[in-house]
Amino acid sequence: MSFDKGLINHWDEYYKKDNIPSFPSPFAKYVGNKLSAKQTILEIGCGNGRDSKFFASQGHQVIGLDRSGRAIELCKKLYSYKSLEFFSGTIADVAKINKKKFDLIYSRFVFHAMSLSEEIEILKTSYRLLNKDGQFFIECRSINDPLSDKGEILSETERIDGHYRRFIILEEFKQRLIQAGFKITKTIESNGLAKFEEEDPIVIRISAIKA
Repeated sequence: MSFDKGLINHWDEYYKKDNIPSFPSPFAKYVGNKLSAKQTILEIGCGNGRDSKFFASQGHQVIGLDRSGRAIELCKKLYSYKSLEFFSGTIADVAKINKKKFDLIYSRFVFHAMSLSEEIEILKTSYRLLNKDGQFFIECRSINDPLSDKGEILSETERIDGHYRRFIILEEFKQRLIQAGFKITKTIESNGLAKFEEEDPIVIRISAIKA
């Protein structure tokens, strides 16, 4: 079984569970509060669609993207908005079939679940898919998150603890965004931003625009 296939299977199984939160994440609320005019939004790694649904409920035109076919099946059953579509595949697939560009790309808890080479390609494609001055909002687990001390160590940043994670080093990630063409407008690295039940991870939030 390939690495990618194994990771997709992990998330397919995860989205069969009944205890997945359906309310919008704190990060979605944070981003939503910054938006006024109607936006065209792409969410990379939409999972069960809760944040995509939140943005659509605010009046935005949204595409939720996830590589887990099970997650997308769940989204299509749960939500019915004219302004909300769900797509199973990669951002490269979206680039092939979607001729319009986006005002905003949003991604929460996804970049630490992919390899470095995949991240670099997604940053490049995201840049191409954004309109001029389009916004990019990212939240991911920091290398300073205590969870990075757990599991099998694959490299300085990569771990296997139930499934694969590549914890993000803020300064290095900023440089890769800049290399992809983005201008960074704000960064935060802290706990207290993504609390869920008993967990309070140290996460990175980055806001950037297509320069």
